[in-house]
Amino acid sequence: MFAVLLDFNGTMFFDASLHMEAWSKIYQELHPEDTAPPDTAAFCGPRNDEILKRMAPWLTDRQRDAYSGKKEALYRRACGENPEAVHLVCGTEQFLQYLQENGIPFGLASASIRENIDFFFDTFALGRWFRKEDVVYDDGSYPNKGAMHLEAARRLGVPFENCMVMEDSLSSIRQAKENGAGCIVAVGKTASEALFLQSGADHHISDFSEFDPVWLSQK
Repeated sequence: MFAVLLDFNGTMFFDASLHMEAWSKIYQELHPEDTAPPDTAAFCGPRNDEILKRMAPWLTDRQRDAYSGKKEALYRRACGENPEAVHLVCGTEQFLQYLQENGIPFGLASASIRENIDFFFDTFALGRWFRKEDVVYDDGSYPNKGAMHLEAARRLGVPFENCMVMEDSLSSIRQAKENGAGCIVAVGKTASEALFLQSGADHHISDFSEFDPVWLSQK
């Protein structure tokens, strides 16, 4: 039986458009001379610090930290201005309840900063399933999402090869594969199913209503 490591943004909450709105504003502030829209594909998956290094390599560490905080404040504002978009993905609550009722260990590894984690716990009542102190988030100490997966597994006390990783980011799926995840489930439509599988996913679901519990026991 696999333990389950869940991503949040783009997996349990389809919020790509809200992140894109916030990142686009940051991009225009950093590149006021550029009237062409930014490549939004670069905004999905990596930690904010990695995105900002590519977006504006001249920024100092302190400036990147400040822009990261500003971007997330813009993102949270966008959530507040679009309440119809702020809900858990179809089947998420039932899936988490299934894991809980069947004693299957599960944890949350998110590339979000602490302020966003607080926002998500308040907005979605995540305390029903997760303890905030157990969540792995972007506190600046992880080089990439793969390292966050490994830490989440460590906190569960489960070897990574006995973990199922659920992600929407191609880069995060590749890192989970390279690190030896026991099973990888791609969630959502940020890429084609073929590309998800090519990147290392074992299964693909559009939302959690399509999850097959049999996958938890397949090794």
